[in-house]
Amino acid sequence: MNFIPEQSKKASDVPYFENVTASDGWQGQSTTKSIETLKSEIVQAISRLGGTVQSFKRGKFQIGKTEREGFQVSYFIETSTGKLFNGRVDIAALPNKYDPRSRSNIEKRREQSLKMALFMFRNAMDGLWFLQQLSPGYAGLIPWMLQEGSEKTFTQLWTEGATMDNLLPPGESEFVDAKYREI
Repeated sequence: MNFIPEQSKKASDVPYFENVTASDGWQGQSTTKSIETLKSEIVQAISRLGGTVQSFKRGKFQIGKTEREGFQVSYFIETSTGKLFNGRVDIAALPNKYDPRSRSNIEKRREQSLKMALFMFRNAMDGLWFLQQLSPGYAGLIPWMLQEGSEKTFTQLWTEGATMDNLLPPGESEFVDAKYREI
């Protein structure tokens, strides 16, 4: 008998922007704030966590067969000795349904989906600040720090390691363990 481990959430499991509701816990669908205002609020939230935002880079993420608008937020943290650690957070907005009958409306929905993603990310950063107040020593920005010599964050490396463990036969994950012990 073969055991098939539970698979992690896939890009196809992400709901469309048009299908999310506040009653399901989603926020910001109807925000009237501009993208620039939300970016400014994110800069402030990351600053409260000890980081300094370097840039917002807008682009598209290709996740499986789905293309999603989003941002890469680059930041750094300076230690007490003056050493800088770079980090990056990838924010992919929810995908939009394509309806040829409402083609003129698609740009407005893309923009609103992007605003929603920034709105929720800002809320998440504020939540990390509250957690930092309650849990001494908590460092909210660390999971998105870049591994030295790599363009991958600690979270990406950890996720890939866990995924690799699920894909390999039992007992053959030593190289994964050795690779990620260095982190």
